[in-house]
Amino acid sequence: MSYIDHNPRVAWAEGFDSGIRTQACADLAEAGAKVQTSGIKSGGCYNDHYIPVYSAVRKMERESPVLAAVGHWLCLVDTGEANWYLDDVADSVLTRFVATTPEWSSYRKARRQRVEALVYARLMMDRLNMDGERRPWQPLEICEFVYGHQGVKIVSYNWQRDGWEKVWDMLGRAVAALECEAMEPVIEASRSANRAMRHSEKYAA
Repeated sequence: MSYIDHNPRVAWAEGFDSGIRTQACADLAEAGAKVQTSGIKSGGCYNDHYIPVYSAVRKMERESPVLAAVGHWLCLVDTGEANWYLDDVADSVLTRFVATTPEWSSYRKARRQRVEALVYARLMMDRLNMDGERRPWQPLEICEFVYGHQGVKIVSYNWQRDGWEKVWDMLGRAVAALECEAMEPVIEASRSANRAMRHSEKYAA
């Protein structure tokens, strides 16, 4: 018996790394039809017990495309497809940051550019931390990433004095909030599917 991974990022990735990408199966599951999967002793394709997750994500793409983009960027780490969503996700993070930063209107152009560059660095760090156990990037690493990928210079030894530590933490909270909203449907779909598989296994024994 195969169950859906409890980590929603892993579940999302598995749903898009299996043989379940047939729209027919996803549409049937979304419509409430019973779709038998390999987790319940079917002759289905590899990983097809992730159909409920795939279906939930496809529904999100239609109803909440911004959140779907967040999930794709954070979860599909081994595919070039995820890069299509990066700019949209960065815009969403920046929008949330600006909404919680009253002093944004007084920022000079150079500071705004640095914040925008830090958004991409924060997204990359959080994306690579799939299981939440990686060591956080240090100021020097962040500044090197920003300069190497966006051509924006931030002085690492002035990190705290110049207020970048606060900005970095705020960006982290913005990313975490978006991730939480994006993962909620996947968590619910996973719990429901795993519950159904345990129930099936119990009565098949």
